[in-house]
Amino acid sequence: MSLLGIATSLAHRLVRLQAYVRRELELLRDASRCLTAAKARSSAETRSTAIHEAGHAVVLIALGLAFSAVSIVPDVRAGTNGHVSCAQDDVRANLCMLAREAVYLRYAMVAYAGAEAVRQLIPTHPNPDQGASADKQHAAELIRHRIGGDADSIDLLFSLAKRRCALLVEHYQPEIRALAGTLEAELILSAAAARSVFMSSLTERSARLLSFESDPTLNGLAGDEAFRVFLHRLNLPGRAN
Repeated sequence: MSLLGIATSLAHRLVRLQAYVRRELELLRDASRCLTAAKARSSAETRSTAIHEAGHAVVLIALGLAFSAVSIVPDVRAGTNGHVSCAQDDVRANLCMLAREAVYLRYAMVAYAGAEAVRQLIPTHPNPDQGASADKQHAAELIRHRIGGDADSIDLLFSLAKRRCALLVEHYQPEIRALAGTLEAELILSAAAARSVFMSSLTERSARLLSFESDPTLNGLAGDEAFRVFLHRLNLPGRAN
């Protein structure tokens, strides 16, 4: 290779290296800002965020949905106080195991679970829906666009997702508290670590996973037979799907 060719190749490599270094430095600055924001929160804010994110994570675990991690470290760019990481591979894995409608209905329940957990576990919180607007929008998109149906069917799905979410959060309050406490101490947990906390709490109180088979409020939600027929059409005959 000529000297000019060598020089050109080295120049290209230098440009790529500079771009890589800039990206890494930006990530480090973001991480530093996020950790600073986490430390600046009051204990009440930290607790509320931990309960919110633990609500999402516990319902994911209870419904058998895959996820990667749960965090209460703020994302200064996204403007969020915490998050649960669900990669596309996680969603695809769930779609392979369950009926499509059942998966998206479960994710809608998960979306409602953060605010519902705060509502139930911190009843004095002035605004349990704080920070949950994106969650509600996500649930609405799942129900309207991923499952779909006529207006009556969509209304039933919203009622079903919210009702089942409330029942799940009520049943798993001890697990949400346990996971929230661990998040307050660790800030970030892998899915495996979160499941370990969940199972330890469930075992300690000799509890079982929740089934909806005997929920009379749910079975009477839409009046009577019309609702049962609708659930059957979704392949969700009275179970936690």
